Order: sequence, then structure tokens, then C-alpha cells
Amino acid sequence: MKYEAILFDLDGTLLYTLEDLTDSINYMLAKYGFPTHSIDDVRRFVGNGLRKLVERALPEGANYEHFEEFLKEFIEYYNCHNLIKTKPYDGVMETTGKLVEMGKKMAIVTNKGQTASDSLIDDFFAPNITIVVGDDGIHKRKPDPEPIEIALKKLGISDKSKVLYVGDSEVDAATAENAGLDYVLCTYGFRDMDVLQQFNPIAYVDSFSKILDI
Repeated sequence: MKYEAILFDLDGTLLYTLEDLTDSINYMLAKYGFPTHSIDDVRRFVGNGLRKLVERALPEGANYEHFEEFLKEFIEYYNCHNLIKTKPYDGVMETTGKLVEMGKKMAIVTNKGQTASDSLIDDFFAPNITIVVGDDGIHKRKPDPEPIEIALKKLGISDKSKVLYVGDSEVDAATAENAGLDYVLCTYGFRDMDVLQQFNPIAYVDSFSKILDI
């Protein structure tokens, strides 16, 4: 392998988080008297962070009078209920372990809030992966390349030709392209192939373990 470091998206790539996200947003919608959404609806809503998820879930979007209050309460609720149904995709734990044995550096770059991201890293991926760049409300979010640059600095990597990015959505494809990285798209995640086929990754993979072949 020519790659020395691998950057991963989190939701839909490493972790199946869709049910906890769906349950949490629907809890909040029901509490505030709004109609709830199907899991397929929420699958289309995710990818751009929790704020954008709430915007897409609310009938009035960001124009809702109590939007900030709703968002704050939703984030607090989700942070306390993000480990109920969430689990790694098949092969993730074994493959990341093998990548460590191969001497590959790894980090996670996600639009999920930093607090929730830190918690999920501690619960699932430490010590194999300990660096996660989430949405801290300070730096820009994907598809801007800034979180990629932050992760590479933390890893001590400057040669982008030695870095592979792995994600599952159009946001991830745009992020990798904006950052000038080779990338792989996972077809088992939150987006269907009709969305992913418009991009030009070095490979599509239908299971996480196939990253080892790349």
C-alpha cells in the first residue's frame, strides 16, 4: 500500500448510527408537536452535521421560531442516547486493528458534534483510533477541507499523496476532492449508488474490509 494514513468519515462509514439519530430526532419532533420521520427520511437528512439534520427535519426548517432551543435540546438528548442501537459496521473493528498492525496512521473526520464524536471514539475505537475532528463550532465543516487539514496536522502528515480518505456520501466525495485526496466511497452506508456514481473515487467498496485490498 502506498498510503501511510487513512482518514475516515464516522456515520455511515465506521458506525451505523442511523437508528439512534432517527429515534432522537423523532423524540424531539413529537415533544414539540411536529410530525415524525421514517428512517429513510433521516438517512437522507444526515451528512452535514446535526444543525442541518434539524433544519431538514423541522417543517419550517431554520425559520422555526424556537429553532435554536430545539437544536440545543436535541443535541443534549442525542448525546445521552447515542449508544443504544449504534454499532460498528461488519469488519470495522478487525480491519482497523489490522491497519494498526500494518503501521498505518488513522483519524476520523466528521460533521458530528465533537462531544458525541469523542464519546463514540472512546467507546468503540480507542486505542486503534484516538484522533477525531468533529464539529466544534469553531472550524469549518466538511466539505470544506479545513477539518482534513486539522487531522493531518494532528497525525504529522504533510504529503497528501500518502493519504486515503474513506466516506459514504456526496459530502465525503466533495471533502476529499476539495482537500486533494484520493478517496474511497462505501456503498453500504447512508447513500444509494445513484447518488455516489456521479463521483470518481479510486474505488467503491461494499464492505469495510475491502479497504485492505486498496
